[in-house]
Amino acid sequence: MTTNSDRPTLTFTPSPEPTIGVELEVPIVDRSTRELVPGSARILSACAEEGIDGVSAELMQSMLEVRTDVCADVAAIRDQLVTKLRRVRNVANSTGYDLGLLASHPSARPNDHTVVPAEHYLKLQGRMAWMVYHRVTFGLHVHVGVRSGDEAIGLINLMVQYLPHLIAASANSPFWQGVDTGLASSRCALYNLVTHAGVPQYFTDWKSFRRYCRIMQECGALRSVTCLKWDIRPRPDFGTIEVRACDTPATLRDVLGLAALIRTLTIANQSLLKEKPATRRGDIRRQWITAENRWLATRFGLDAILIRTPGGKRRILRQDLADLVERLLPVAAASGDAAFLRHLGATHESHTGAARQRRVYRDTGRWEAVVDDAVRRLDDGLRDRAAPAAAARG
Repeated sequence: MTTNSDRPTLTFTPSPEPTIGVELEVPIVDRSTRELVPGSARILSACAEEGIDGVSAELMQSMLEVRTDVCADVAAIRDQLVTKLRRVRNVANSTGYDLGLLASHPSARPNDHTVVPAEHYLKLQGRMAWMVYHRVTFGLHVHVGVRSGDEAIGLINLMVQYLPHLIAASANSPFWQGVDTGLASSRCALYNLVTHAGVPQYFTDWKSFRRYCRIMQECGALRSVTCLKWDIRPRPDFGTIEVRACDTPATLRDVLGLAALIRTLTIANQSLLKEKPATRRGDIRRQWITAENRWLATRFGLDAILIRTPGGKRRILRQDLADLVERLLPVAAASGDAAFLRHLGATHESHTGAARQRRVYRDTGRWEAVVDDAVRRLDDGLRDRAAPAAAARG
């Protein structure tokens, strides 16, 4: 049973503007073997000496998280993320490691991983046992500021239907432990092995969410709100909704495009909630259908055929994403994010990171080549600053 000091934080700290913050998880790989290596302690120590903030350890010592500050728009995210990633990449290189844009390592085995020796992670290892080693995946988390807890719940109810689009557009983890899984995102499938993950529970308002958290806390099933690993969740301590559905994508341009899509969806649905407050309750059928569509996106990526209505009408996800982006471009233009969103709209004409990884492996027959390509894609994005600066304001 948890104590009073462990109670989930349920007071929502309002954010008056739709500010944005990004957290990007990346693997640490050996420069010669291309295997995952437990290098986070050395890299973080060197980052501290260099005065580099916004970088931290994750569950395993072969993982790093690089995060931005709270930013006004995606152009500011680009400037911060590129600068921080470049500095962290340079530090990693100086200590004998590389970083890359992968959501799963193609060939790493469970006995290759070492848990970070922090109390929180060691407790997690004790609780999850063997399953903790299936959490060695890398994702993109995007926070957007919202005004209240009720607004957060309303936005989640309206945006849950777009989780499959985000999963498919970011899909970058087809391989797992030396096997082609047949999935676009093995990370998404693996994440469903833990409790409080995947499509969120349905709530009608902030009060019902608080009641759920209190019940879970009182029965010992929930230590804090951060234990909720849903694909989209409220973060009352930050005053945000946090979208966690995305793989670490194949390029930094994709990172920024996904951030723009998430922020623009938030802004558009804030307007809808203001005009039609009753829409806050959403439609529970969206949750039911999204659970199936989430699987379809996990399996087939942009080629998934989504269920679009409770009556069973279907549509290819690739085209649905393109049309969604087109509808949202005027909103993104007003918020300054159109150039980044426009790039993501072009994704429907190209291939995801998962398809690219498969192509590299087919061409070479070497897992090392897949990792080489992921390292090169990060380096290329840092070299060209990930997006056209002149057009970034839309």
